[in-house]
Amino acid sequence: MKKIILILTIPLLLFACSNKKKGLLLFPGLLGGDTSTSTETPAAAASTGSSDFTVVGLDATTTTTTTGSSSTATETSPTPSTGTSDATASTPTTGEETTLTPAPTPTEPVVAETTVTTNTSTSVVNQSNANGGFSFETNITVPVTVTVVTASGPVANAPVTVSESQSNGEVNVLGQGTTDSQGTAVIPISVPPTVTQVNISVIGVNPTTGEVQELTGSAPVQVSSGNTASSGTVAVAPTINLETTNFQPTGGCATSIDTDCDGVINQYDEFPSDPTLAATARSGRYTIAFEDLFPNAGDADLNDHTTVYSTELDKTPTNKVKTIRGTFTHVGKGAGYNHELRLKLDVPVGAKFEVSYLDGSGNPWNGCAAATKYVAGASGDCTGGNLSAAALKIGVLILPSSDKTLFGKQNSPAPGATFAAKDFVRGVTANITITFDEAVDLSTTKNTVGGHLNWFLAFNQKTNGVYRQIFRPGYVFDGSGKDVYIDSKGFPWAIIVPGVFNHPTAGSDIRAASSTGYAYFKTWAESQGVEHKDWYTQITNPVYVVRIKDFYTDNGFSAYLIKSVRKNIFEVSASLIVIGAAMGFLLKKKLNTKTA
Repeated sequence: MKKIILILTIPLLLFACSNKKKGLLLFPGLLGGDTSTSTETPAAAASTGSSDFTVVGLDATTTTTTTGSSSTATETSPTPSTGTSDATASTPTTGEETTLTPAPTPTEPVVAETTVTTNTSTSVVNQSNANGGFSFETNITVPVTVTVVTASGPVANAPVTVSESQSNGEVNVLGQGTTDSQGTAVIPISVPPTVTQVNISVIGVNPTTGEVQELTGSAPVQVSSGNTASSGTVAVAPTINLETTNFQPTGGCATSIDTDCDGVINQYDEFPSDPTLAATARSGRYTIAFEDLFPNAGDADLNDHTTVYSTELDKTPTNKVKTIRGTFTHVGKGAGYNHELRLKLDVPVGAKFEVSYLDGSGNPWNGCAAATKYVAGASGDCTGGNLSAAALKIGVLILPSSDKTLFGKQNSPAPGATFAAKDFVRGVTANITITFDEAVDLSTTKNTVGGHLNWFLAFNQKTNGVYRQIFRPGYVFDGSGKDVYIDSKGFPWAIIVPGVFNHPTAGSDIRAASSTGYAYFKTWAESQGVEHKDWYTQITNPVYVVRIKDFYTDNGFSAYLIKSVRKNIFEVSASLIVIGAAMGFLLKKKLNTKTA
């Protein structure tokens, strides 16, 4: 019956849309294509692609000689996929290609001819935390080192940008820096497990002509572990040594490519008129999931409190952070305890904290004030305000007590229980903005682990009269150096997963083969994140997972229509052919009548 309703609905939509001259735009999105559009940042005055270099991993070397727009390369050892200057970008997980709109070719200044020799080596980077334990992070965190030298010696003060080419054609700036007196810039970056290489840009001028030029290329951040049977990759830290001729820093400011003279060219500067800011680092969507029976592992189902979130960090040209923005939606409460999600920031300055809430339907929500609070001495709960450095360290409230934010529901059925879209409840969404009084370096004092900020859970269970708190691995250690939030068997009380995570059903131990939908979680954890980095995409037994991802994006009839079209593609295609033929016949008949 649903299929019949769907097929009958399509011609009505076509007819309605055709009156607005937009009817044909409906179906590419319905048939599964990506209807989003992206506008690529126009190329700066410095031409790219004329002085390209490419690097390879694990002690391999590549020598690339570039003159004008032609290049030759001699390689040794396996080479990761490259080609970041091509007109297509490939999605790591699916291999689908997205055609990018070519940037307009600048007419001036013309890139001067130069010769670039690139020697590259990489070293394996252990993704364990400072005390040797696995942090249960899905992100890859590595330093990228770039050294620029000429025949005259090291090139200091050259701006370096490390970025990621996304599958939608957009460029996400991961980090920026400037070479020191030794010609070296070390830029720490954090990327999801699907990213295997990053792009590198170095800007300078030709000293003989004064023309601006850009050296561009790519470097690996992950390579195969050599054990292809177990889907293993290791994180590597690339070191790129550029030996160039006719290259030096821009000498202060080339306004044609750097309007605000902050050392970051407009092509990579999201704030081209503000010298205090350079780019916004976007996390993309993640899910944080907690187990709350600390200090016991409990049922190890990692669904006691789950939140889908994304963040943006506005950064200075030296990678300090001025502003944090975030969106957080509560989607799971598989526990009897009530919890609140907070953010701990250990920084030397205060900040302005702004927060607002929406209910599951997108309407303003004002239930925060009535929720019980579980952290003593906190400031800005529910209302925001100007907070001191001490208040930021105590922890700012993101989502209040979970008995309020999921409206009495849990989204945590038992294995095999019926759980349909009508049963799913979208919880409260918090939108926050934290603007520091001065830009801060969040890479210090454990503000981040694995590229993620220090989110923690406080809940209504007391020890010695104080409400308990749960942190992610990598933040809190006892006197012997043991990670407090990893148990004796190596199980964490919190994990972060890319995307919307289909968390386990109630009581389903994610480690046990007999009661988990994620057979590769244990392998991933025991290999310290080397094997099966995509474990969260491999659902081996759907009975033991909750379909949060399916229901999270559903929104009434339009979402049902889109999903139905994709599911019933052959019936829909046939109906469109019939409808099109019928409309064509009627139109022809009408025209013939008028002619007669």
